[in-house]
Amino acid sequence: MRCVLLHYHFFKNAGTTIEEILAHSFGHFARLDNPDPHQPISNPELLAFLEHNPLIQGLSSHHINYPVPQAPGYLFFDICILRDPVDRLRSMYDYFREKPFPGYTLSDLANRSTLPQFLERLVNDAPFYLNDVQVNLVANGEWDHRPCAEDLERATRRVLTASFLGVVDIFRESLIAAEYALKTIFPTLNCAQPAANVSSGSRVNVREICPPELYEELMRLNALDFELLNRARSEIERRFNKVPDGARTPPSL
Repeated sequence: MRCVLLHYHFFKNAGTTIEEILAHSFGHFARLDNPDPHQPISNPELLAFLEHNPLIQGLSSHHINYPVPQAPGYLFFDICILRDPVDRLRSMYDYFREKPFPGYTLSDLANRSTLPQFLERLVNDAPFYLNDVQVNLVANGEWDHRPCAEDLERATRRVLTASFLGVVDIFRESLIAAEYALKTIFPTLNCAQPAANVSSGSRVNVREICPPELYEELMRLNALDFELLNRARSEIERRFNKVPDGARTPPSL
């Protein structure tokens, strides 16, 4: 039976750090993305890639979607990292300001706007970029429709059963719990890697710089994401508390 760690790489959710962990842990690691960012990678495409690369133990992709694949001869272990949705938006803005992608709508908007202007434009003209995006990605593999309570419950089931679950604001505990749980299956897994691709923006407090009505709308549009985040934090705390004290050496982030 071939075991593969499969990283669902959500943009600005510590994904590059996870990729560094996988790259340093395994002699064979791959990133698999589609040239067309709007075209997901199907399970047959994923399996074909693995068949052509039989030594790969860890794989990361922006374009694979839940649910976790099932296939004869394979056991997939998913990596799912979540983040405070408002902080994620702030990080996106900082990232595009530091590393512009001319011609890409979000990047162009970030580079001609203040952060409040950036957020207000998205709220008014493209709310799917910030409306419970993580619930949508986990529940549906997409982010361009407004999710509902049923999507939250489906996302919750997947998050609570994720093999490697993380939340950015408790990343240390997430990594310790995940490494401990997966060490018998992946003996070389080593989560002690420094953080990578961290935006060096001002890390402003979004609530303090936004008009109150804009911040309230951001919170409303992300109510399901915040609930999913709270459930994930509780699950990580439960997993972390099962780790023996001697195994709680913090990864060097």
